[in-house]
Amino acid sequence: METATHAADGRVIVGSIHAASGGALFDPDIVVRAPRVITTRPHVAISDQELRARVQWDHRTSPHFALTFDRVAFEERQSQSLLGTLEAAYNQIFHFTHESFADRFHVYAIDHHAASLLGCSVQPHFNLEEQAIYLVETSRHRAESDIVRQVTHAMRTARVARHYQQTPGWAALEEGFGIFLSERLAITEEAFPLYGAQPEVIAHHLTQSQGMALGEHWPSPATNLQADQLALLGAFFLYLGDTFSDDRVVAFSKSEDAITPETFQACFGESLDELEYGWIQRLPVSLMALTQSEKDAMVLKWEQAIEGHRHS
Repeated sequence: METATHAADGRVIVGSIHAASGGALFDPDIVVRAPRVITTRPHVAISDQELRARVQWDHRTSPHFALTFDRVAFEERQSQSLLGTLEAAYNQIFHFTHESFADRFHVYAIDHHAASLLGCSVQPHFNLEEQAIYLVETSRHRAESDIVRQVTHAMRTARVARHYQQTPGWAALEEGFGIFLSERLAITEEAFPLYGAQPEVIAHHLTQSQGMALGEHWPSPATNLQADQLALLGAFFLYLGDTFSDDRVVAFSKSEDAITPETFQACFGESLDELEYGWIQRLPVSLMALTQSEKDAMVLKWEQAIEGHRHS
């Protein structure tokens, strides 16, 4: 069985994690001067096995989780806070989906800036083969930001194993549903990928400024979703919940078939194109309560938060 992990933006993927590309920026209009610092190299992705060998670990348990954390980088109160958030996520997700796992689920908490990981690319991900979640703390991204999404995958492990890589359209369904739950439960203030911004504001920004559309995600396997696409998916699933009920979205998330435009028709009574059209038409109306300066400030803050995930 292949190892399912998450890509740089936190999606479940099968195989190894790829290194992030990088390099020095160059502007031909700027006079070139001798560098004052050593040129940095792109971070190199490492396997989960190597990651576990590099870190000095400590352990705590709760009723549903076995937390293993970097004992140098994480204080006791941080580990207890992570366990509390994990348990809260488990209980509230179960309330929505009635899905669970039998044994304690393994969770690893890593600080990306730990000395033992210098030069390495480490991203939050879900390892299907190991039955483990990896949470990553950075200067701009809290480990808690990914908990609901990752625990959602963990509580649907059997379905993820059957469909994520094999069933057309199902990866987009799973990611959209995980973000839907992150926003609905609001366990953390700034969960990836909307970071506390109003979903309608970000959706309007992405559809207007970047011309993004949902139809491109279906029905082909969508395991290469980028951060902006994930934000758009999450906002759309929240719209479906607001329009048709959260229960309908939960039922839709348990589909065992390919997720095609016809699947939307069967569940919501409209094709994907019709649903998307209605959503896009509604977005400007839903933003009327905000001033333009408020919307601009929200978009700017979101762009700053998501930028690191675009180039990780």
